[in-house]
Amino acid sequence: MVENLKKELLSLKEKVNIRYKTLEESDFEKFLKEISQENRFITLQKDDSLDEEPIFYIEKDNISIKFLGRISGGEVKSFLDSLKIVANNEHNISDRVIEFAEEIDKPVDIKLFTTNSCGWCHPAILKAVSFSVVNPNIKVSIIDCYSFPDLAMKYNVSTVPKTVINDRVEFVGVKDDSEFFGYIVKALGEV
Repeated sequence: MVENLKKELLSLKEKVNIRYKTLEESDFEKFLKEISQENRFITLQKDDSLDEEPIFYIEKDNISIKFLGRISGGEVKSFLDSLKIVANNEHNISDRVIEFAEEIDKPVDIKLFTTNSCGWCHPAILKAVSFSVVNPNIKVSIIDCYSFPDLAMKYNVSTVPKTVINDRVEFVGVKDDSEFFGYIVKALGEV
């Protein structure tokens, strides 16, 4: 399986930085060290100055995707697919919605609550990450409920995936492009 994951990352087109902090070295961290040595497009940077842990950032230019929590189970694929989306400037959003999303000139904070066994979390993560690639004003944090139960409780998470935008608007489940963008606009107070 590790070799298949490495092959998937051969399609990266631009450099990305993975910045992280963990208490103890996990299998996922070992995997990241291995692929960063083999793939010239991936830079790995341990950053003990970060507040939370475990935490992983995928960064390129002004794009910054934050994963709060252990990366295991279904989250591994979500993390690697997010890495590919950022490195390849890809998105899973229709051209019509992109036109409007590119116009956002205010900060948007998307918190997406997940678990590593959730089947619906993967497409929700890819949708949120895609919006961040389209417009860097849109920041995304993927939060593992088991690693950060206090945050899950603060935001009343009882079902995942749960998305909270600018601490004003929230929804549960996977939404299509237009519906997701509608929630972003509502959170900005423009509706």
